[in-house]
Amino acid sequence: MNETSVRLEREFPGGIRYGAEELEAIRRVVEAQSPFRYYGPQCRFEARQFEEDFARYLDSQPGHPWPSTSPFLVTASNSGTGALEVALDALGTGCGDEVLTQGFFWISTISSVVRSRAVPVLVDSDDTMNMDPVDLERKITDRTRIVLLVHMAGEAARIGPIMDVVRRANRDRLGRGLPVIRVLEDCAQMIGGHTIGAPGSVTPLGPETTYRVGAFGDVGIFSLQLNKNITSGEGGVIVTRDPALHRRIQAINDVGFIRDSRGTGNVEDGDEQTLCWGQGRRFTELQGALARVQLGRIDEILSSMRTIHRRLEKHLAGRPGITTRPHADGANGDSGGFLLIHLPQTAGDDEQRFALGRKVAAGLKEGGLLAFYCHDYEVHVYYNIPQLRTRLPIHPSGCPWGCERNLASREVSYGRGTLPRLDELFSRTVGIVIPSRATEEQEASMARVVDEVLSAAGIG
Repeated sequence: MNETSVRLEREFPGGIRYGAEELEAIRRVVEAQSPFRYYGPQCRFEARQFEEDFARYLDSQPGHPWPSTSPFLVTASNSGTGALEVALDALGTGCGDEVLTQGFFWISTISSVVRSRAVPVLVDSDDTMNMDPVDLERKITDRTRIVLLVHMAGEAARIGPIMDVVRRANRDRLGRGLPVIRVLEDCAQMIGGHTIGAPGSVTPLGPETTYRVGAFGDVGIFSLQLNKNITSGEGGVIVTRDPALHRRIQAINDVGFIRDSRGTGNVEDGDEQTLCWGQGRRFTELQGALARVQLGRIDEILSSMRTIHRRLEKHLAGRPGITTRPHADGANGDSGGFLLIHLPQTAGDDEQRFALGRKVAAGLKEGGLLAFYCHDYEVHVYYNIPQLRTRLPIHPSGCPWGCERNLASREVSYGRGTLPRLDELFSRTVGIVIPSRATEEQEASMARVVDEVLSAAGIG
């Protein structure tokens, strides 16, 4: 039994800030009687305005005003999952392709690959618990179509070295007449974060410096679901710098073509028309109005979470026997929403490590913290997804693994042991969800709870 406990809200950073501004945003749409984004009696085009706002935000430097223009082209979608599926479709992913991704994600990352009929190939992680650039380079083959990296649990991947690996691979592929590899950034759990690198999968599109996540690859996606840093209840965002790719994203996100100037269901003729099969994943005006308000709150939300995160991180810094997950490139651009604590490396077997991790996580939860043990972190962990372990097909034909065009990828593994570095980190890592609001007293109690639980477990 812990001597100290703390009472924290169930953490929904954007949701708990809903108030008068969000009510006013909803009122605008309701009074206009125009909840559909393309037309209505008095359509205010809230979704379109959110897309324009988000483009400017993505191009801004942390702590600086948003620029008046942006190179980014934005499409709002119905969910983060929808955004992933639209992005993979727009990038031409399908049978015969391999998509390289990591083993720490939300299930939608891997399901979107399977539903595209490509074969997911897992890449091990570095100390950020995100994609390891070194293992990525080992895993690239002529079948690789996409590198799908995840900025997981509020921490950026080492995107600079990852983009270097992809550019090297693409120089070789261009020399051999092969299609280039494209990079898709899954930023669902890190909206607003930043890190260091040079964008561009073929040639650098800018200097090596600080950019917001989502700005490095060919496409970036974000989520606006309730658990995320800002929320419209549900929603997704797809970004790119490529005008032709943007038009394809727009068409797929809608019904398979670019709407005419009135937004109706007519196909406009013209050289810039894009025809494909659409997925009908449109953002609504209600979502757009809410998202515009929430985007204006993001800096305050991130600042609050980072402050609380840094104080607890600093408190633990001198404690023997534990470490915390490092920040990629020392940029301190994480969103602050998760603190991952690595327990001591032990000589024991898996069961001993599992017992220790579960004991620490249970103690933290008993003390009132929002905690989890990574090995047991549900479908955020590749080997906890039975559909993946058993290669559950999406069609009676056995696709994707049973598809004739994917036979070369048939022996890809997904069981525990596939990613030894990540597996080892999962087995000794406990996570704490950082609140976006806490009093000084609550912060002090959080630190005491962690100290007491670690001491009771014989750590430090």
